[in-house]
Amino acid sequence: MNSSEKFCPVCKNINKAEAAVCRYCGAALHTESRIAATTKNTEIKINYSEKPEEIRIDESIIPSDGVAVYFEGTTKPVEIITEKEFIVGRRVAETPESFLDLTEFDGYKMGLSRRHAMIRRTESGYEIIDLASTNGTWLNDERLVPYTTHPLASGTRLRLGRIRLLVFYRFIPEDKEI
Repeated sequence: MNSSEKFCPVCKNINKAEAAVCRYCGAALHTESRIAATTKNTEIKINYSEKPEEIRIDESIIPSDGVAVYFEGTTKPVEIITEKEFIVGRRVAETPESFLDLTEFDGYKMGLSRRHAMIRRTESGYEIIDLASTNGTWLNDERLVPYTTHPLASGTRLRLGRIRLLVFYRFIPEDKEI
């Protein structure tokens, strides 16, 4: 790589030096640490043991006003969250925001950042935002661009670092009664 080129921190492709975004994946090519992702373990290949349609989930557990989060391959949720917005990561101090803390599930060893991603409710379901996590967030095997919203369908596979999760919800518009 020479001085007339920029390295994309997300997809690792080389771009022209004057480029502001990666021509391959659309990630910002800024050098600010808040915007540029640093990746340590993205080359680790994850082999999924089951196809999503083979996973048996008890749909009666899925809340009508929240999200059920499962570790891939399990039949019971690790957490049921009813807040409209929450952070997924490793909690190191008490914060006022809603938090799905995966520290006790080897979050650090599995490459989970303290503030890895945000999941929030929208008018049509949920969305996820990677918060410039060190080891990246994948939505159904597609690497997410940091600080960009991505629709999160029920039954979606998430990979945060090397942690594999499934997210399920029942969408009921806020103006409808149950």
